[in-house]
Amino acid sequence: MGHMHRGNQRWVAVLLALLLCGAVSAIHQQIERRRGHDPMTGVVRDAALVPAQSAGVRVNRWWRNNVTALFIGPKLARKNHELETQVMTLTAQNRDLGEAKAENDRLRQLLAFQQKSTLALLAAEVTALKPSNMQDTVVLNRGTADGVHLHSIILASNGALVGQVLDVSAHSCTVLMVTDDNSSVGSEIKGTSGEVPVGVCQGQGSGQLKLTYLRSDADVKVGAAVTTSGLGGTFPADIPVGTVTSVMVDRTRSLKSAMIHPKADLDHLDEAFIVR
Repeated sequence: MGHMHRGNQRWVAVLLALLLCGAVSAIHQQIERRRGHDPMTGVVRDAALVPAQSAGVRVNRWWRNNVTALFIGPKLARKNHELETQVMTLTAQNRDLGEAKAENDRLRQLLAFQQKSTLALLAAEVTALKPSNMQDTVVLNRGTADGVHLHSIILASNGALVGQVLDVSAHSCTVLMVTDDNSSVGSEIKGTSGEVPVGVCQGQGSGQLKLTYLRSDADVKVGAAVTTSGLGGTFPADIPVGTVTSVMVDRTRSLKSAMIHPKADLDHLDEAFIVR
């Protein structure tokens, strides 16, 4: 009880000192306004008012950091949780909008290609992409009931060659892609000077093709476009096949060959077109 009594006396003394300093400061400020500069004002300010104000600032800071925080903390936590929930919701909505836009763009591309193509096309959905490790094939949800037959030509949504039908049933078909090592297609190189280089694109089973049987003097450059030649009658002419990535020369046989990267994205097919 004695300690509490002495503590209360100290607080009363501090409050009285603050009140006294405030009164003295007010009196001197009044005198200063009436008479001009009063040197006692600075003495009182330095001796009593400034220390008292500093003590008041420290008390206020302690109260704000320790007492007020006890009430503000839970409110801030709830607000942060609400903001985190809103951010997660907005992130999910943005992702859904992005996916919807991508889907819309893809469908627009399919529709635009189908409308401008001079070929009679039937849209098909990919139900299995490269289901076997032994062959580069793709399964479509169209079959003989839709007019599909063996050796029907398959195109990607950008018009590039995918391959030809290897097996067909009433409502589905299996397509042998041009990259399979059992696939070949007569091809030619566009954008060359003089005689158009003609050869055969053969699948390499590694996602690439090899254009063979080119004459040794054929004008073949890296980056050149390769299309179907129409020779042999299986594939219509001028269907994009791919792009030249490298050129090799076989001097013993006086022939050239070139590696071709397919224009169709054969690893990410979602839809395809069947040439009727």
